Amino acid sequence: MEDIEILGLSASQLQEIYENSIKRSKSKNPSLMFLDASYGYTFELKDSEYVTKINKLGRYNPKIPIEWHHKLERWYNDQTVINAFGREFKPYHIDRTLDRVTNQGMQMIAVGIVGEGGDTSTTTFNFRSIGDGPITEASPADVTLSNVIDVIDVNNAPEGGSLTRNGTTIFSIGNHAKTVATPANGVFTECGMHNTDDTDIWLMFDHSVFASPIPHTQNADSPGSTTVIYMCSA
Repeated sequence: MEDIEILGLSASQLQEIYENSIKRSKSKNPSLMFLDASYGYTFELKDSEYVTKINKLGRYNPKIPIEWHHKLERWYNDQTVINAFGREFKPYHIDRTLDRVTNQGMQMIAVGIVGEGGDTSTTTFNFRSIGDGPITEASPADVTLSNVIDVIDVNNAPEGGSLTRNGTTIFSIGNHAKTVATPANGVFTECGMHNTDDTDIWLMFDHSVFASPIPHTQNADSPGSTTVIYMCSA
């Protein structure tokens, strides 16, 4: 997929948006943040037919909405766009705002992750993993741990765990068995949240790397990890 770009927005302005969102949140270190860019516009009726056509195609082709976003950004920066018939066109008027994802919206996202009303059958990312990979930083592009040692279902682990929410804040808590093998270097360096324990098909929601690795010796201590996700709306 192509990258999404918001033109005319400097790094310092983005940083200010993030900092203001953090100040408004309950945590000074949020794990998940939304940047909401919305556009309002009006088109000539002869152009609206083409607008309708291209946006209907977007229901079936995921590249079309990205192309549409590129057009919106060009129009917002007072540039024209060539349509499929070779004619330049642009809206009568267009405006862009960087505003807020609502608490209700974020709560519904949280419900989609943890389930609702204690119904664990509807949970999505109820598996936790720990690992000892030689890694110093997690990336949004990560799809697995650097080196997986153990995976548990937090809702069914005998040692205890849960996947719950409080409003828009998500709590993923998992205790692993004392019998988990001692890591190669004697320490855990990373943990993650996943949708299954099958590493061949799993999807990862969170990847966390510890600056101070966690020591573990098989049958001498009981390892575990917790991820708290604070959703902030920029």
